[in-house]
Amino acid sequence: YYSYRAARSKKKNTFTQYCVGIKMSDTDDNMTPEERLDWLRERGVLIETAEERKAGITTDADATEFVSFVRIPSDASQPMTELKLPVGAAGTGDLLQFHLKSAFSDKRSVDIGLLKDQAAKNFGSEEIPEISESTLHSVAAEGSVEVFRLVPPMESNRYRTINFYLDEVGLLKKLSLNTRASQYALKAGFNPAPQFYGDIYVGRLQNKPVTKNIDFKLGEDTSFDAVWLTKAMTENLDFQSKMNQLTGKVGELQPLADGEDGFVKEEEDCKWTQTDDEIEVIFTIPTTSSRDVKVRFLPSSLEVLVKGVKTFVLVFFSRVDPDGCTWTMEKKGGHVDLILSCEKVEAVTWPRLKRES
Repeated sequence: YYSYRAARSKKKNTFTQYCVGIKMSDTDDNMTPEERLDWLRERGVLIETAEERKAGITTDADATEFVSFVRIPSDASQPMTELKLPVGAAGTGDLLQFHLKSAFSDKRSVDIGLLKDQAAKNFGSEEIPEISESTLHSVAAEGSVEVFRLVPPMESNRYRTINFYLDEVGLLKKLSLNTRASQYALKAGFNPAPQFYGDIYVGRLQNKPVTKNIDFKLGEDTSFDAVWLTKAMTENLDFQSKMNQLTGKVGELQPLADGEDGFVKEEEDCKWTQTDDEIEVIFTIPTTSSRDVKVRFLPSSLEVLVKGVKTFVLVFFSRVDPDGCTWTMEKKGGHVDLILSCEKVEAVTWPRLKRES
């Protein structure tokens, strides 16, 4: 599915939509600012105005009502919990994205190298913006909320959106994968399922006649048999079809993660491939007997010793099951390929092989 960004001009009281090469001005230059805002929001574009930001700052004491939303912990052993969003009398727009900033605010370090890897993969090395490490740490400390639209606003669902709210730099903070959130996305028609990092919050947004947060309840809405979820795949496909008609383009596939679909990823000291369930790593060593090779598998790392000398140490991006790890050797001319197969603890795609220090 496409992502959208809307920007308000400082000189003109107009909105411009950047959506896969099409501008909103291509459709109607005679809309009022309010009509343009409605047009964008009907198509699932998430927009915040200064008025909505101001209205979103509501304390429990000032609240005139409370709206339910749900937290999905990244730790699958912890239960999901229902929380309350305080809403003031003037509260319109998606207030939950402002309310949750403090939930993602911390001083955890971020991996700027991983940011560059992901940017190069998605945008090309020529288009990577220059971002200082101090700026990235500042953004992480302040708290930045990313909104992932799980279900678009459609007439069939009375223009009600289901959104995930997540830490925008969760991957860069090396937060744990949230497998339950990915299961919901898969059920909603996102295949392969996106990967989410850290705790995820899920809420419901009414888009007509005004935009406002409404209840998303633990139990009736979090069940995999919930009405909204059983309709989600069809609604996402219908929405995508309409967007294709607007843009004249077929939905583009997201780039593959490193090592997927049999494409070998080259590292300085090894090469590797992956599936959802397994990582295969190949080291090159001098020709030798298997008696001279020892491999030690640990949950977060591995060590390779050749003739008693520690030759390779690899710290994995995520955990593996040592009991599901094996190794073999394959002679290649004047050297040997040492092939290690490691079973992942969580059946998800890794963005990289190694965990950076």
